[in-house]
Amino acid sequence: MKNLFLFITVSSIFISSAALAQHKTGKVGPYRTSGGNAVDFPNKFLTSGRGVNKLRPFNAELQTGHDIKSAERAQKLMERNEQLLTSLLINKGRIIFESYRSPAGPNSKMHSMSKSKSLTALVIGNLLCDGKIRSLDDRAEIYAPHLKGSPYGDTTILNLLKMASGIKKLGSRGQPKPMSYKKLRDQEKSGLWAITGHTRTHKQGTNHLYNSGDTLALSQVTESFGGLVRNFDYYIWSKIGPENEGSWMVDYTGQAIAFAGFNATLRDWGRLGMYVIDMAKGRGGSCIQRYFLDMTSKQIKNAKRPGEAGRSFSHYGYQTWIKKNGDAWWVGFGGQALGINIELEKVMVVHSQQTGAGREMNDTFRFFTGRGRYRTLFTRQ
Repeated sequence: MKNLFLFITVSSIFISSAALAQHKTGKVGPYRTSGGNAVDFPNKFLTSGRGVNKLRPFNAELQTGHDIKSAERAQKLMERNEQLLTSLLINKGRIIFESYRSPAGPNSKMHSMSKSKSLTALVIGNLLCDGKIRSLDDRAEIYAPHLKGSPYGDTTILNLLKMASGIKKLGSRGQPKPMSYKKLRDQEKSGLWAITGHTRTHKQGTNHLYNSGDTLALSQVTESFGGLVRNFDYYIWSKIGPENEGSWMVDYTGQAIAFAGFNATLRDWGRLGMYVIDMAKGRGGSCIQRYFLDMTSKQIKNAKRPGEAGRSFSHYGYQTWIKKNGDAWWVGFGGQALGINIELEKVMVVHSQQTGAGREMNDTFRFFTGRGRYRTLFTRQ
């Protein structure tokens, strides 16, 4: 019990002024990740204080022995990896560890990068269970007629969710075209531009290829029902009791950058993870339960191609990475991650200014969920 003071910390480490001076050109960095993307570029903002807040604060008196040990290891993770900006552990709705490194803080809108892909899948599931989407086997063009005649329009919603469109991407790091993220963020191009002019190289449904174009095509499906931002707000954000404002970065047409554009505070990211657990546990009805269980389970094998994202994951669900042990992960470029164990109702959220802590982060979550031995590098004194 003597180390309880470790469990909620705010680091006194400051980022140099030289690093902050570079924020206008960097796509991932301390300033960008900690709220800069919600300030420097057009965003649609979502208000706080609605719905039911199920996240309970840290309480030392409720900490179990395993909670304490898990928190100690999360603290070591932060100490060993100075690139980490936040870390949060939630056990059945209760915070057991929360930490920040400057410039991040409790009110910072932490950027998602590709974690927002999973949020797009949440919207699709709600549209399905609300009867607006009739079937996941429907082609995208049924709901997005402007995609008719294109490979994306001919792809089923199910295969877009699994990133199994078979469509060849033209950019690196999963981008449908070169520098798609930057061009959408900088108001130079639109999401629709990013998914035009492509060809299919594999039969859809047979081949997993990490491709942000599949996410953008899903967002086009939502346009028939008011768009991604409106539906995310209506079905999800307004229900989870967010304590701070959230925001979606948008392109010059006002559409969300669906594959990399959401911003929210650390605890509100935790609430989003809890929302998935709630739905998968059946607390939102049988339809949404089936969808969320499918979303967070092994749907298609990850080919683990050299140079592709997600090589540490065995499978893919619906816009969600799946570990061999069944844990579901939302992952974003630069070290952003949210891990979910539905059975035990545990969530881990991490934001970073660069990659490099992935293995240690996964080991921390494995210990938190009681899976396997903790690596010795964490137990050395």
